[in-house]
Amino acid sequence: MEVFRKDCDEVFKSNRTKNGLYVIQPEGSRKLVTYCYMDDCNGWTVIQRNSHNSEIVWSETWTTYKYGFGDLEGDHWLGNKFINLISQQKWYKVRIDLIDNEGNKTYAEYDSFVVRDEENFYQLRLGSYEGNAGDSLSSSRTKNMHDNMNFSAKDKDNDRSTLENCASANLGAWWYDSCYNAQLNRQTNLHWQTACDEDCRNSTILLKPIHMSCHRV
Repeated sequence: MEVFRKDCDEVFKSNRTKNGLYVIQPEGSRKLVTYCYMDDCNGWTVIQRNSHNSEIVWSETWTTYKYGFGDLEGDHWLGNKFINLISQQKWYKVRIDLIDNEGNKTYAEYDSFVVRDEENFYQLRLGSYEGNAGDSLSSSRTKNMHDNMNFSAKDKDNDRSTLENCASANLGAWWYDSCYNAQLNRQTNLHWQTACDEDCRNSTILLKPIHMSCHRV
């Protein structure tokens, strides 16, 4: 009987060190195809990829975001159900890789990443920030605090705005406050306030267990 790994880091440890699609099985989940990014000593599980000219319509429903959509080798959302299950099984960190309108590459890392279950509206919980993209998710210096926010979709408004449904108004589901300083789930105008103001060209969100360390490549 074939044993499937829980995440891309375990895939890497099984001597499968090339980037690409692999089958994993997080605890409590069915088998799941995901894209794995492998660096010199770790395997990162990709949960999101988006580009400024994406063909995906990111203004999707709560259920669509729950189970995921898109092209796993291109722009996609892995699915909140599976992101929750992955993030619960170990202590993970998250990295957000960004490319701005001039082609500059920046990144933001948070040393803890948890997405709670559906009963808790897939609430986002982050640890401490480091990186060169700036902290647009949890800094008290920005207007909107995405850390500790519930996930909102166009048909399920869980944000803190009293004026509008942020997901519907901004054409993509996200962990909105009232409304955002970062929004990477939409078709154009990808936004990370401290690095690229409404003009990020690409974003990738990746997870790996925190106990693994490696120099960036």
